[in-house]
Amino acid sequence: MQTKGKEVERFMINLSEWKQQMKEKPLYGCFVTWSSPTVCEFVATMGFDFTLIDNEHGVMNEETLENMVRASQAEGVPAVIRIPQGIYQYVQKSLDMGANGIQVPLVNTAEYARRVVELSNFPPDGKRGTAYQTRAAGYGLVADKRAYLKKANETKFVTAQIETMEAVENIDSILAVEGIDCYFIGPGDLSTSMQLPYGDSKVNQVIDECIVKIARAGKIPGLLVGSPEAAKHAEELGARYIVVAINNCMSNGAKAFLDGVR
Repeated sequence: MQTKGKEVERFMINLSEWKQQMKEKPLYGCFVTWSSPTVCEFVATMGFDFTLIDNEHGVMNEETLENMVRASQAEGVPAVIRIPQGIYQYVQKSLDMGANGIQVPLVNTAEYARRVVELSNFPPDGKRGTAYQTRAAGYGLVADKRAYLKKANETKFVTAQIETMEAVENIDSILAVEGIDCYFIGPGDLSTSMQLPYGDSKVNQVIDECIVKIARAGKIPGLLVGSPEAAKHAEELGARYIVVAINNCMSNGAKAFLDGVR
């Protein structure tokens, strides 16, 4: 006869061990911006540690989004959804779909960060709406509902994006918010916020300083990178949630081929 804990884990697909792994070593993920479960499955089979599904800039309906999560997890690879903003509708739907976590853009204040945490947790830790027929809850097959709620709160992964100078200026208070697992620096938006070109040395200096500060606070720093060299540099500073975009991988590969044959 199964224990209650094992019974909950049987039906939940949160792959909780990856969250602990990230505290011990860097994990590498891949942004998927296209509305395609096949691309998610392909990314997962290539060996990435997690997929990051971009529902902020990507164009995806909810059914396709759930199938993208399912495709990644079917290969044993966790799936995080970057939602458009930290409001009930997006947080609730993404976690009900069974996503391993959410990534929230433009977290500029501690107040916003606290609201995201509140929406991501079931009571008494937060105000996430309770439903047991969802994919996240094993379609109602989990008998011990209270154990499911507790496990869901423990295993979900919440990432806040630090990508404006307002967020950089408020980073100490944002880091003090309990319940945010990772702080992801967005170089593109940060460059725009600083009114400097992407890759400018001043932008890179701010990024490096943020990574170090996040790591020293005992939190997980995250970063979007465009090359192995940039990834290794971020890793040396303390980054543990390092992401490349599938677009870069495909365009670089195509360019290298075309340059070779022309």
